[in-house]
Amino acid sequence: MANFKRTGLYAGLGGAAAAGFYLHRKYRDAMANDMKLIRFGYRAYKFRSGMESERKTVVDIFLHHVANDPNKHMILFEDSVYTYAEAEKESNKIGNYLRSTKVLQQKDTVALIMPNEPAFIFSFFGLAKIGINCALINYNLRGRALLHCIKISGAKSILCSGAGELVEALVEILPELQQIGIVVWVLRSGEEMPAGITGIADHIQRASDAPIPYECRNTITHEDNAIYIYTSGTTGLPKACKVSHGRQLSTAFVLDVYGMSSDDIVYAPLPLYHSSGFVLGFLNIMRVGGTLALSRKFSNSHFWDDVRRYRCTVIQYIGETCRYLLAQPRRHDDGKYAHKLRLAIGNGLRPDIWEEFQSRFNIKQIGEIWGATEGNTMFFNIDGKVGAVGRYTPLLKFLSRGIHILKYDVDGAEPIRDKNGRCIPVLPGEMGLMVIKINPPLNAYEGYVGKAATLKKILHSVFKEGDMYFNSGDLIKIDKEGYVYFMDRLGDTFRWKGENVATTEVAETLNDFPGILEANVYGVKVPGRDGRAGMAALTLQDNVDELDFKKLYAFVTTKLPSYACPKFLRIMTTMHITGTFKHQKGSLVKDGFDPSLVLDPLYMIDPSSKTYVALNSRNYTSQLQLSSKL
Repeated sequence: MANFKRTGLYAGLGGAAAAGFYLHRKYRDAMANDMKLIRFGYRAYKFRSGMESERKTVVDIFLHHVANDPNKHMILFEDSVYTYAEAEKESNKIGNYLRSTKVLQQKDTVALIMPNEPAFIFSFFGLAKIGINCALINYNLRGRALLHCIKISGAKSILCSGAGELVEALVEILPELQQIGIVVWVLRSGEEMPAGITGIADHIQRASDAPIPYECRNTITHEDNAIYIYTSGTTGLPKACKVSHGRQLSTAFVLDVYGMSSDDIVYAPLPLYHSSGFVLGFLNIMRVGGTLALSRKFSNSHFWDDVRRYRCTVIQYIGETCRYLLAQPRRHDDGKYAHKLRLAIGNGLRPDIWEEFQSRFNIKQIGEIWGATEGNTMFFNIDGKVGAVGRYTPLLKFLSRGIHILKYDVDGAEPIRDKNGRCIPVLPGEMGLMVIKINPPLNAYEGYVGKAATLKKILHSVFKEGDMYFNSGDLIKIDKEGYVYFMDRLGDTFRWKGENVATTEVAETLNDFPGILEANVYGVKVPGRDGRAGMAALTLQDNVDELDFKKLYAFVTTKLPSYACPKFLRIMTTMHITGTFKHQKGSLVKDGFDPSLVLDPLYMIDPSSKTYVALNSRNYTSQLQLSSKL
């Protein structure tokens, strides 16, 4: 009874605090935004919990649009237009042919290896209609990494685009694929295929486009796996994140908080094999019956021409794409459209370029989102606060009670625990490790393929014995007004001279220096020293041959504390990035600043002369002796 009364008291106090928060005129807009998030949460909950029984897969929603508005434009691609009815027929051909092969049964997995093209979407729906789970494979992978992703998915077969380079990539690993009995289908004519690979384009063209019976997927539930989406593999081989049918549907409501409707045309230049392109782009526009303007790949020079050409109302971004677009020469038609571009949606837009990007290209709203493919919560920036990924208001905190920011250990890359073994929350406004309580169905954690990888992301007994939290791995700060800021990834943050250095903060500072196009910051080991010294890989703007290193030294030492100033620089012609524009750090950390391993120009900070000096094989030993003064 005492515990019950105490719980009731806390609930009453929390409700009163939330009410007081919203009665203040200053926060009435926040309440309106919270209502959008609560609406999204409720609709997502219905699908995650199985309450929405009539539409339990994305196929059901797709077929609903086919029946109600068959002539609506669904896909714009280069010079082609596909309606919902045409997408239905093309996907039926694929599904009906694959059924006829007798290779697949409901709930089997097929590895889908295709670039951004309509065939990707037709194939996905064709497979989904016969109850098949899709592993969305990064088509840039080769050799060991490609084979790894296929094998861990448990795929019975591969469905691949007819692109020559992708077929060549499969030929390289064909003996291993045949050894484990994987059937390889390619969307190309059969006589063009090497031995061991089946070309099925002709068969599909001749296949029936009649509707596929519901019985072909009648055993599928909201709990069954729908797709595998892979991590970027920035620090090792990619991991396959499991996405159930319920979660796939619930995430299709993400853009509901930004008023997504059937009138929207979303420009999607991001790869469909990743959650940003597949979920934010494809699933969300398909859910409302809108139009997807699909680009084969991201292009700096063609991006805005495509947006104008397709009369897009929403664009997608990720990582550094906004920075790349800003680096393009200004044009007279920047920000001028015959229609109204109302929203840019994505994640990774850094504060140092946020306002310039929004102003130059005349974008009404920036929808910065925080989330993880395998994560169990999301944040949404609805009110346009520069740099924020969302807001954790008293009402949301009262309703969720499951998001916490913890003190963390950089070296161990884990939360700090007290003498009783419990984690320690940070003070308001402090940066810490964000964890989210695992509380199914809405805050369920579905994990990865492989028990070890799944368990590695779960923290046990965080605040009390037996509780479980998802470890986001991200360092987050929530300010006094509840705004949430992504600060860094725990694995990227490093310690130098007893201080924690956030790589994103240093990178943003470097990006502000004239002549620097892009900075990737990481920590490297220095012989005889504890911790890791800061190093920055830099790419320069096209009109810059060499930086003024004296001015750069003065700039960083003014803008950053001494421990955070980069000690080493590496000037690169091209930045190492993943297919989703995330910086790759692993190989750079491994190379360090050894001239015998690095062919790029290297520089080391020299406090005595207040500049950066060249580091090469001739002076490496002598300069390294000076590192004790860094």
